[in-house]
Amino acid sequence: MADHTAVAATLEGHDSCLLVVHAHADLDAVGAAVGLARTLDSDARIVAPDGLKRRARQLVEGLDETVHTPDGVAVGDADCLVVLDAPSSDRIEPVWGAMTPESLVVIDHHEPDDLVEASTVAAVDTTAGATAALVADVIDALDGTAGSKARIALAAGLFDDTSGLAGASPEEISRFGDLLADNDHVDVLSALLEHERSFGQRVAASKAVVRATGYRADRTLVLTTTISSQQSVAAQALRATGAEIALVFSERDDQCWIVGRAESGSINLPEDLFEPLAETFGGDGGGHAGAGVAKLETTALETIREETLAQLEATLGTALSALS
Repeated sequence: MADHTAVAATLEGHDSCLLVVHAHADLDAVGAAVGLARTLDSDARIVAPDGLKRRARQLVEGLDETVHTPDGVAVGDADCLVVLDAPSSDRIEPVWGAMTPESLVVIDHHEPDDLVEASTVAAVDTTAGATAALVADVIDALDGTAGSKARIALAAGLFDDTSGLAGASPEEISRFGDLLADNDHVDVLSALLEHERSFGQRVAASKAVVRATGYRADRTLVLTTTISSQQSVAAQALRATGAEIALVFSERDDQCWIVGRAESGSINLPEDLFEPLAETFGGDGGGHAGAGVAKLETTALETIREETLAQLEATLGTALSALS
């Protein structure tokens, strides 16, 4: 579904494009948007429906870019809507529904949802480590030249969404190097990496490892844990130990949540685990191949854990044995 050439041709056919990122946009979404906006020949404006995360905002400020609110730009004037890093229309409200563009372009690495169904053309690849990597491919198809600001923005997005390249494919690691080559804005990326985890995040990471239960399936290592907050931090901490697959279980009101991280090429978290679990227990599961979340309509945490491990065994094609 990642038709970079068709996406490039559609983008080249418009004089004005509105680039929309998801609510609470992260470095990948914003880096992808800045990279594309900086490369397109058309009038390209970036819109964030509901704010930016701290480091995404830091990237925008470091590159002296402009990201608009929906109220700060004439949404209906653009003839092409480009949605970046968002699979569903609810992630880009209120922009969705406020315009009827000639073309809808979706570039994303999450499991496809209603935006892809409505799109004119899409570049969607759930095995990609970051939407920024897909935008880099689209820029190649545009036969354009990405300047240093565009390349550093894409590099920031790729680095962040692959957990510091830990979840990147060999091709994406090579791409990251190309984006940094002869780039006079590397200092912007360096500044983004200079951040310390809060005490709460360090506590969560430590608890995740201390409470972890380990399994192996042939040469694949799996770590699971249960923690009540900072689940993404916990999953990253488990992956950092060397496990290919990390699963963090938690109870949220009347639901059970599973936050997962997986090494590139090991499993596809939504397809192999979270969507089948959602079909069994109700709820939904999504994300992309290496990072996702399942929100299940049950509080039977132990049952969920057992079914998850059984589903994982079926996917890997071998039994899990406990580490001791």
